[in-house]
Amino acid sequence: MTDAVDTLALRLSPRHRECLWHVFHLRTSKEIAIALGIGVGTVDSYIAEAVAILGAPNRRRAAELLYGGRAGTAPGKIEGETPGVAASLDDPPLPDPGMQVGEWHVLLPFRYKGAQRNDLGPIHRLFWFILIVLAGAASFGMLAVGLEVLSRLLAEA
Repeated sequence: MTDAVDTLALRLSPRHRECLWHVFHLRTSKEIAIALGIGVGTVDSYIAEAVAILGAPNRRRAAELLYGGRAGTAPGKIEGETPGVAASLDDPPLPDPGMQVGEWHVLLPFRYKGAQRNDLGPIHRLFWFILIVLAGAASFGMLAVGLEVLSRLLAEA
């Protein structure tokens, strides 16, 4: 830990530290609550307070700040992974070796694995908008024709 983090960590209660220790070991709020014998809401409160005290953006980063610099504390570290914590939504996506820019499925209007958001350009967005509008119009036209045929059949009977 740095000196700034050490100073902030002095403001944490033992419960804050326990909860962040469990977060560091990849446990959910429910698992932490069971381990400590307290409610899930209480665990979330302790973690939120600890995150605010440490000035971290999320619980994962708070646990990293408090326990990330200690060697040998992270269980089952996998190469290329930050020790003791799972990836959060705030992290940049990891490159997927199976997907290369320029492949056809990158042009689809859906999020793909590893993408934080849909990265279609304005031309592709316009293309998909026009395509969806045309498909909707064709569907409505088929519905109208089907209803007209059904009404003629019922009128003859």
